[in-house]
Amino acid sequence: MIWFKFNKTIPFLSLFLLALLAISCSNDDYPGQEDFVVAFEKASDNYSGEETSKNIAIVFSSPAPGDGKVDLTYDSETLLYGEDKDFTSEPNISDGVISVPFSKGSSSISFNIFKHTDTLSGEEKSIQFDIAEVIIPDFPAYAQGNTSMQVNFSESASLGGSISPEIGGPNEPNQVYVHLASQTETAVRRDIWDLGFYSGEEFYVKLNSSLYMFAGSLKTTDMSSINSNSSLVSELKNKMNFLVEDSHQYVDHPNGNLAELAIQEINENDEENPVYLVKMGNEIGTDQPETGSVAVAGADRGWKKIRILRQGEDYLLQYADLDDIEYQETTIPKTPGYSFTFYSVVDSQIAQVEPETENWDLNFTVNIEIENLPGTGSETAYGFSDYVQTNSLGDVKAYRVSTEDYNYDEFNISDIEESEFDLDQRIIGSSWRNTIPPDRGVLNTIFYVLKDATGNYYKLKFMAMENENGLRGYPKFKYELLQ
Repeated sequence: MIWFKFNKTIPFLSLFLLALLAISCSNDDYPGQEDFVVAFEKASDNYSGEETSKNIAIVFSSPAPGDGKVDLTYDSETLLYGEDKDFTSEPNISDGVISVPFSKGSSSISFNIFKHTDTLSGEEKSIQFDIAEVIIPDFPAYAQGNTSMQVNFSESASLGGSISPEIGGPNEPNQVYVHLASQTETAVRRDIWDLGFYSGEEFYVKLNSSLYMFAGSLKTTDMSSINSNSSLVSELKNKMNFLVEDSHQYVDHPNGNLAELAIQEINENDEENPVYLVKMGNEIGTDQPETGSVAVAGADRGWKKIRILRQGEDYLLQYADLDDIEYQETTIPKTPGYSFTFYSVVDSQIAQVEPETENWDLNFTVNIEIENLPGTGSETAYGFSDYVQTNSLGDVKAYRVSTEDYNYDEFNISDIEESEFDLDQRIIGSSWRNTIPPDRGVLNTIFYVLKDATGNYYKLKFMAMENENGLRGYPKFKYELLQ
């Protein structure tokens, strides 16, 4: 029998979460002081290639109010501690505990794990660390969030299992990135970013389609000349809506092709980069819908005007409310190892959203699709919930399989048709479910085959889109490594 541990990684931006916790957690015993909250920066990490050491970070909700320490315990049934064994640590483990000290004013600490033995192909060896106690004399301190972390000693792909991405119920507040090989998921609120700046060689900028954002060129480079009374602004506003003829021209194409984004490629010549009118879409919904329905779109987020230029290898973003004469300006760097650098024009800050490009395969999200508009012969933009994107920029390919052609349980690696794989990120999309009664639910007539960036093959089948109470926003799927 093969055992594996399902490692659910939901960091929600550890630093971001901890800041929220600090704001919301005041202590009556220490008026004017915030509780001191700590957590692992990540819920898991893997040794790769020739790596022999790992630096494990623990982050704080605020600068440490005094000197203290974090006591950690560890658990491993497959690895032994010691110089002549499998691993050691710095600080050392004493009586089953690692004590990591910190000084007043520090915002994080870390400790090191040293790997002394290699793992064989197919072996699954790991250590789990748990935050046992946070100690600062005469001050409230505790762990919350990522209180456990698993360090995996092997790169072997997960053999499969079932995953229930935590998109958060019928309001679907989270975007959830799933990595099949490590069987982990990373969830972030889908309203913490507005624009994604491509980190590759070209200069592309995408919209947050999960908030139903639109953008259209205002055919000028003068930010100050644009306001809500501008004739082109009024004209564009009427075109930027769902179920409006040709409104698909003002959204990012759902296929994931960078050349088909609403904002054209940023030109080296500044005069070729116009001001854009941006419909900011909708806040995350808060209403409780009828059973079987969703409420993903909340209050209107208004309008912005933006202009994006190139500044060496970085982006220069200018943005303002529609009627403002002055505008804000900020430099957005590319982020090596990631597909995009994400930015919130609402909060005026960079946000961490996607995992590294090679560390996710699927994104469960709300999204904009392009549909035929009945009776017009044209197309329109339209909002979809329960949507699943494949990581096309990370070279994740997929195709659909009909159960008329193959039985899921019997499908094996010899049945794979390489010519069917497609980099279009919509291959799964919304095709896995039906939202119209009486047949609402998972479509049992199809499943999917995926090929990840490292060449692993998986078959994947959805099992649920609702929980036991019939509430939407609770998807579940199973998958299996084909070898």
